[in-house]
Amino acid sequence: MGDIKASIPKRYASIDLLRCLAFLFVVIFHSFLNIGHSFVTQDGFSVWIADVFRFLSISCIGLYLMISGYLRCNNTSIVSCYRGLVSVLVGYLLTCMVVIPVRHFLLDQVKTFTEWIESIFKFTAISYGWYVEMFIGLSLLIPFINMALKYIGENKKHMYVLAAALLFMTALPGITTKEIAPDYWRIAYPITYYVLGAIVRKLQPEISTWLGLLEAFMMAGLMALYTISSGVRTYKEQKPQFEFQDLWIVFIVFFLFISLYRVSIPDKLAKVLAFMSSGCFCGYLISSVFDAYFYKLVPQWKNPDDYFLIFICVTIPIYIASMLCGVILQKITDLIVRRKRTPK
Repeated sequence: MGDIKASIPKRYASIDLLRCLAFLFVVIFHSFLNIGHSFVTQDGFSVWIADVFRFLSISCIGLYLMISGYLRCNNTSIVSCYRGLVSVLVGYLLTCMVVIPVRHFLLDQVKTFTEWIESIFKFTAISYGWYVEMFIGLSLLIPFINMALKYIGENKKHMYVLAAALLFMTALPGITTKEIAPDYWRIAYPITYYVLGAIVRKLQPEISTWLGLLEAFMMAGLMALYTISSGVRTYKEQKPQFEFQDLWIVFIVFFLFISLYRVSIPDKLAKVLAFMSSGCFCGYLISSVFDAYFYKLVPQWKNPDDYFLIFICVTIPIYIASMLCGVILQKITDLIVRRKRTPK
């Protein structure tokens, strides 16, 4: 998430924009979890608006993974791909060194020293450490996925068949409560998003920015309308539960991505986005402690009418604070990794 620097070609500034948007969606998605939106009565316009942004925010992981596929699809070097994991692991360990003391001494999440060490290896030392665990597995497969994509070459038919097969395996089973497709491979959705990002890189599809954004918002709006009109009292009771890999979410992710990945970014804004983008990975991880602290300060803000106030007073400050901490941690990570690679 944090591998785009200010010195990259200008054409990638739009990818920085997508990465920053994905991180904002991460913070918004966790906001809905922390304020208990899943247990709010599904009724009224305020709830519908909240549901729209909740469904949009679920696109966060898919956007990150499509970015990875877009940027890394041409790298078939096993050594190079695996070497990239060093930065991820160092960033994770540095964030653990910050998060563990905060959780232990400030958030009263007390554990023994041995338990904290074990939690690092279990990726539970950080509440959002599952992403690192998932990304490590994907990274181990990336050179081989890229070799398969290279073999396909520019054959559009084969690309479409591959995408359709992955969507059938991972996205189609979740679109309804009825079992219309085998759901054994749903957990493999990171590969689906990665391959979609790679296919976008190879085919370079074009769509009007506003049309693409409209498509994504319309799908989120229809999903929200379905939730409210389905007769369930709360979202928690709804079936199916819309998740990262479901086809409706894939639709949102895809149109958000293709509407923004080629957008023109002014030079000054590109530099700001590059700075912000560098803090997205560690910022994502460290945002867990900001979430745990700040949402305890506003336990009474559970009403959908207060959501905008929460967004301004809590969500945005968490986003900014996490981003800045992430930038610092990423710079330290880069120094460590660079020093390790420098010949002596």
